[in-house]
Amino acid sequence: MLFQALPNDRAVLPLLLYIQERLGLWGESYRARFLFVVVAFSITVCIPKFTTTYTNLETFICSMAELVFIGNVFGGAMLLWTEYDAFRQFIEQVNSLTKHFYREDPLKEHVLQFNYLIHRYTNRYCFSVMILIMFYLAAPVITSFVVYFQSLWKSYHLANGTVRTWDISHRQFSLHMEQSFYGLQHRTNILHYTLYIAVIVPMMFVTACTVHMKVLTIASSVRYAEMLLHIVMLKVDSLPKQKSIREELHDIIKVHQRTLDCIALLVKALRPVLLLQLVFCVLIWCLMMLYFTITDGLSVKFFNIGIMFLVITIETFSPCYFGTRLSTQAVELSESVYACGWPAMDRDIQQRLRMVLHRTQSPVGIQAGKFCFVDMELFQKMVNKSYSCFIVLKDAL
Repeated sequence: MLFQALPNDRAVLPLLLYIQERLGLWGESYRARFLFVVVAFSITVCIPKFTTTYTNLETFICSMAELVFIGNVFGGAMLLWTEYDAFRQFIEQVNSLTKHFYREDPLKEHVLQFNYLIHRYTNRYCFSVMILIMFYLAAPVITSFVVYFQSLWKSYHLANGTVRTWDISHRQFSLHMEQSFYGLQHRTNILHYTLYIAVIVPMMFVTACTVHMKVLTIASSVRYAEMLLHIVMLKVDSLPKQKSIREELHDIIKVHQRTLDCIALLVKALRPVLLLQLVFCVLIWCLMMLYFTITDGLSVKFFNIGIMFLVITIETFSPCYFGTRLSTQAVELSESVYACGWPAMDRDIQQRLRMVLHRTQSPVGIQAGKFCFVDMELFQKMVNKSYSCFIVLKDAL
C-alpha cells in the first residue's frame, strides 16, 4: 500500500487507515497493539528520564524537551485511540456519502480525482519524512561508532598495542535520548551502547511513525471534509440549470446535512488531540529554543533536536492550515447559496434554500476542545505567545 498505486480508487483514505492499522489505531482486532507501544514508551523513555540525574542545565532542558515531545506524540495518539468510534463513524459516513456522489458523472470524477490526489500527496509526505527519520535514527549510531573506532585506533598506538577493547574515556557516544538507561554505561561502553540502541532505535522509529500518522490523520480527514463541502457547493452552483430543480434541491438539502454530520463526527474525534497539541506545542517550542540558545556549537544532538522542532511545527501548522481551508470552504458555500438566484425562484424553492442558507450561517471548522477554532489566526497567536514565553525564560536563566 505504501509507495504503491492506489488499489481502489473508491476507497476513503486507504493509505491512512493502513498506517493506523499497523500502529494499532484502526481495526478492532489490531487495537491492542497500541497498548503494547504505550507500555514500551513508558519503559524505554518515561522511567529512564525520570530516574536520570542531570549534571547541567543544557542536558536537563534537552531531556525535558524530548520527553514533552514524545509525550505529546503518544498522548495525542492515545486520545485518537480513545475516540476510535467517532473516527470510525466519520469514515463510514464519508464512505456512504461518496457512494451517493458516484451516481452523477461530474461528481464521480471529482471524487475519484481527489482520491488519487490525496493518495499521491500522502505517499510524497511519507517519502519526505522517511528521509528525516533515517537521519534521526542513523546519525547518532554512525557518529558513535566512528568515535569508538577513532578512540580505539589512538589508544592502540599510545599503548603500544595494548588497548581496552570496550570502553572509551575521553569522549562520549551520541544518544537518541538524553537519559540514563537502567544502569548501562551506554555513553562510553560500546557493548552497553549496542544494547541501548537495539532497544531505543525501534522505539524511536515507532514514535516517528506515530507522530506523522497524527499529522496525516488530521490533514487528510479535514481535507476530505473540505472536499465534501466543495461538492455541495458545486451542486448548488448547478441548481438553476437543472430541469428537476425541486428534486435536485431536495438532494442538496440531504447531502448538506449529511456532510455537516460527517464534520461533527470529525470534530468530536479530533477535539481532544488538538487541545493537547496546542498546549504542549508552546512548551516544546520554548524548551527547544532554550536548548538552541544555550548549547555549545553544532552536534548530532543539535540537528536531531532541530528535526523535532521542525516536526512539532509541521504538526501544529497542519491542523491550523487545513482548519482554515475548511472554514473558508464553508463560507464559500454560504456565498454560493446566496448567489444562486433564489429570489427569482418559486416560493417553495425559496423556503428550502433559506433552510440551507440558515445552516450555512453556523461557523464550521475543527476545534481544540470546546474552546476555540483551530485556524491560521490561532497559529499566529501561538507563535507570538511561544516567543514571549521563551524571552521570559531566557532572561530568567
